[in-house]
Parts: sequence; structure tokens; C-alpha cells
Amino acid sequence: MSAARRWPLHPQPAPLEALSSWLNRLAHLYEMPVTDLLKHNLGLVDLAVPADLDVDPPLSMLTALVERTGVPLVRLRSMTLGGWVPWLFDMLPVPLQDAQAVFDTYVRDNSVLFARSVGTHHVLRYKQGWAGPWLLGYPAALRACPLCAADPERGTDLVWRLALVSSCAEHRCRLRDASEVRATVVLGRDIHPEPLEGPRAALDRYTYQALTAGRVALPGRTVHAGVWFRLLRALLDEVSLAASTQTAHGKDVLQQIWQETGHPERAGLNVWRPYEHLGDEVREAMLDAAATALQLAADGLITARGRLASALQAPLHDYVYDGDEPPPFRNAWQAAMAAWEEALTQARTDPVTARQLLGMLTGGCRTLAAFEQERSSLCGQGIPVGFLPSARELGRHDLI
Repeated sequence: MSAARRWPLHPQPAPLEALSSWLNRLAHLYEMPVTDLLKHNLGLVDLAVPADLDVDPPLSMLTALVERTGVPLVRLRSMTLGGWVPWLFDMLPVPLQDAQAVFDTYVRDNSVLFARSVGTHHVLRYKQGWAGPWLLGYPAALRACPLCAADPERGTDLVWRLALVSSCAEHRCRLRDASEVRATVVLGRDIHPEPLEGPRAALDRYTYQALTAGRVALPGRTVHAGVWFRLLRALLDEVSLAASTQTAHGKDVLQQIWQETGHPERAGLNVWRPYEHLGDEVREAMLDAAATALQLAADGLITARGRLASALQAPLHDYVYDGDEPPPFRNAWQAAMAAWEEALTQARTDPVTARQLLGMLTGGCRTLAAFEQERSSLCGQGIPVGFLPSARELGRHDLI
């Protein structure tokens, strides 16, 4: 059997382009609909072309596209939502009966501002049909970058269909309704892009770092992309909570965040709903609040106490190892240092030892700032932050 023929025209996809966008550009070159391009030109007689090519198209279709275009399979998979499991999603689709468990794991188990327990505030109503993080709970208008739309060789990014970013990574301007953008281009009207600025711009930069580099350099430390997506979703959940559900510290933090945004608290939300089920204006306000919370925490104007809080706040000081002093004979100091190094080595892989070390170092701390300083020093020694409990988790309710 002869090898499959390479299509004569096969422009490469853009870095974050959606599969449907790239296929539309290919089909346009051959002056045919996308369905015809796939059904009659891939050698797959029984291929059922999915209604939504960006979700999780069949492997046979992607494999045939690899043969026709030379684009690697892993690249094609990353152009679909299914290709972002488990970084961006825990699973796709989310079965109705598993929605609460997925929500608790993805959102509530990743506290940022507050030390809280999973599922303590709200329970998802199955009739709402929560489809998973970042997937809107209603048919939403597609978005586009007005400057990208003016370039016929530029497609649309996969992430633009999610409630995750607000701007174009290339042009740093706000996304707009795709139909309005197309009408502007077709009619030849002037394009007036609106730049995304301030904390919201920083929020999008972090997300695009995650999408392109797989890691995000936050003020406190660098985190994996999967951690960033869950941190951001947990933060969006926290700013949507009623102040009455929080401690005095939590109430003050929420009030300060919302005052800084200029929006009313909770953006006027009276009955809690998951972020994906909010209206456009309320969802935009929640993003403003999340971005503002990140900025306030980085500037030290609020104290975050959640499990992932150390990623937001720069350490109080940079730990610098003093180096070894090799005395001519082994003494008590050497023995103590050897024991300390042994304990550190074990704590890097054993959460129980890490917790014991933290408890020993912070036993004399009287303030939360002093506690966080000692906790940061252990992070600087290579102990995973997940092994180091917060002050509340360690039972230190006496810190001020």
C-alpha cells in the first residue's frame, strides 16, 4: 500500500490556534467546506466529522491529518480541549453524576486567600449542568481579536472560546464578539482595539505563560501550568463568596479587594453560582477581583492564607546558604549540621518530616509574618510547599 500523499498546501498552525480555525484556513485554500476537506481527502470512508472539532476529535482523523500536513500528532492534540487534559481539565466531558466531585477537587481543594475545607459553602445543582472548569454553562458568542481578524492568514486561538482570558496574547487588546469583528472587517471600517491594562493584563500574561511555556513565574515562586489554572479558578471562587461565610480576616480581605476594583461586592451577586454560569458582566467583574487580589497579595497589602498562598507573595527574605566551614576535626556543630541536612533531605520527600520541621522552627513564632518567614526558608531549602501546612492547618490560631 503506497504512503498517503501530502497535501500540496498545508500552512502550519499558529502557536495557540484552535483546530477548527486551522482547518477552516486549509479548506479556504482549496475552496471547499471543511466537511468536504475531511470526508473526501483523508482516506477515511466512514469518518463522522464531529460537530465541534475543537473538543475531542477522533484519533483516526488526527492521524490522517498528520500524514497530509506533517504537523505532529501531539501538536494537533494541543489544538483541542481534549488535548489539555489533565493540565487545564481533570476530565472531558464531566459526567453529570461526577460534577460535584470534580468541582471540589479542581476548585475547593485549592484554596488561595482563605484556609477552608472542600465543599463547605455550596453544592452544585445537577440541573445546572456544570460541564467543567472554564466551560460556559450556556451557548456563548465566539470571541475574536480585532487586529488578528484583519489578517487573513491569522486564525483564532483555542483559549478564546473559554472563560479564561480576556485578551489576545499577540496584540494585548481585549477580545470582542466575533460576529461584530467580522462585520467591521468586511465593511472596511476602522478597527479600534481596546488595550487590556493593569492587573487584568498581568492576569492574562500569567495564563498565556502557562499555555505557551507550561510554567508561570508568580511573585512567590514558579508553578506548573496545571497549578496555575487551579489556583486561578479557586481564586475566582473565593472572591465570589459572601463575606458572611468568612472569618473577620476573610471579611476584611474581601471588602478590600472589591473596594479596590470599584465594583460592588460580589459584583452584586445575591445567589451563588459557579463562575462558568455567571453572566458576562458579572464574570468580568470576578476576573477584575481575582486580578486585584493577586496584585494586593504581591504588594503585601493583604495576607493570603490558603494552601497556595505562598505562590502569590514574595518571600520576606531570600535565603542564602552560608556554605560549609570545614574545621580540622568533627565537633558538635558539625554533628548538628549533619543531622539538620539529613532531616532536610528526608523532608523533601516525606510530608510528615516536613511538618515536624516546620513545627519545630515556628514553635517560638508569635506573628503570622514570622511564621511565613520560617515557612519560606524551608521552601528555599527545596521542601515542596504542599508538604508545609499553613499556620491554621498546624493549629497555630494564636498568631497575630
